[in-house]
Amino acid sequence: MRLFLASFGTVLLSASALSGTARADEATPPAPDRKVFLTVEPTPEDHAIAAAEAVAHGGNPDISNILYINRCAGGCTLTKGTVNNAIQNTSSIPDGDDGLEFTIPAFAHGDERWNELMQCLRDIYLPYDVEVTDVDPGNTPHHEAIASGLPGDLGLPNSVGGIAPSYCEPRNNMISFSFLNSYNPNNVLEMCATVGQEASHSFGIRDHLFDCTDPMTYLVGCGQKFFRNKQMFCGEFEQRACECAGTRQNSHVKLLSVFGPGTQPIPAPTISIQTPTEGGTITNNSVFAAAADDPRTVYRVELYLNDWLWGEYVESDSITPPWSPPSSYTVQADGDIPDGNYEVRMVAYNDLGISSEATVNVTKGSPCTTADTCLEGQQCAEGKCFWAEPSGEVGDACTYDEFCIGENTYDGTCVTAGDQSICTLPCFTGPNDTCPEGFDCLATSADGTSGVCWFAAPEEDPGCCSTGETTTGTLALQLTMVGLVGGLIVRRRRR
Repeated sequence: MRLFLASFGTVLLSASALSGTARADEATPPAPDRKVFLTVEPTPEDHAIAAAEAVAHGGNPDISNILYINRCAGGCTLTKGTVNNAIQNTSSIPDGDDGLEFTIPAFAHGDERWNELMQCLRDIYLPYDVEVTDVDPGNTPHHEAIASGLPGDLGLPNSVGGIAPSYCEPRNNMISFSFLNSYNPNNVLEMCATVGQEASHSFGIRDHLFDCTDPMTYLVGCGQKFFRNKQMFCGEFEQRACECAGTRQNSHVKLLSVFGPGTQPIPAPTISIQTPTEGGTITNNSVFAAAADDPRTVYRVELYLNDWLWGEYVESDSITPPWSPPSSYTVQADGDIPDGNYEVRMVAYNDLGISSEATVNVTKGSPCTTADTCLEGQQCAEGKCFWAEPSGEVGDACTYDEFCIGENTYDGTCVTAGDQSICTLPCFTGPNDTCPEGFDCLATSADGTSGVCWFAAPEEDPGCCSTGETTTGTLALQLTMVGLVGGLIVRRRRR
């Protein structure tokens, strides 16, 4: 539910009276003109209908992919009732007795603004199999987002900007309300975010997010919002635990799980390398910069030198206003760069993993002639120092990090203990560690909670007469590594 703050306390009381319960845990917002959101609980009748639908469909009711955006041309008439039903035009939201009729007037900002709003909504739902339409589906199951009128049309305080029933699972035939006649006609992006948030409450996205780039946020002042593929903190004006589960929520994954992927292509980012320029030179201290842009924002920029990842920019986990996407992204190489010829490749990704790249060719010092002037494990060809694609799996013998496959391919780790060096991965200790079968997570942190994967200690032979010697060395090695690092050496790439 979206409200204007002038009557924040009044609206909380009104929402409680309307629905029986309403969320009242929001912190006091920082500005008197900023809108906030509340969630209204479904009625007991709504719960009963949902349970019956689940039973009728084997526990997995079909959720409609039709999102009807209703501009109320000629006025919308609906009836206050205990059931929220877009087909029957009944809603539990209006403030009045059951059976009382309410009329919402038409969208007040004209056809041009309406068309902009519809295009924005189609853009934010583009990654999903959702049909965004302003044509009434009639008796076909759907989700209805009324995008018109004023809160007073439903007997609500003027501070209410939008309101909808909210669930942790998707429901059909819900009606959400975004009172867009109270919005600045020039702020279509905020209208779009309001409709997107209120409609998505019926898709099972109950929680709000403490990140101003997603429609499920209270926060404003960050441009167009998209359902982001990020694990973002729940919260309104501060971080809090999520109501449905955990402490973070990914609204993109939630919508994808409900509707599946859309059929239209998602635009890729644009990117061009600003520095260095084609034919230029670099040093160990060079800053690599690229101009990049994406409607969803650029989530990550990677720097490759001769096809090896040397550095990256990654967007913050929690973006708060005021914020606008950078026009330029800078990355520095992680370590000393040997002399030679280099293809500089920078890759821009949006949060959905869709990417574009740009390349330039530069030189540092003189082209290499042999691998002797390159870094450990590198080869020299055509004046270029380069590593081959990593191939070392966990447990394989190694002499340098770049031989090992890491969690993200290029961040492998070669660990040495005593006279043995193997490829490994970081892990968390405990019975549910993430190490492959045959490996245990051995603690390397001071608190003993994190470490690296190492060969599992052999099980003790229950017999009394075993004299085998094949496991003694491995077991002794385990005993020296449990706890803090001790003699454990973690080689750091290129440092």
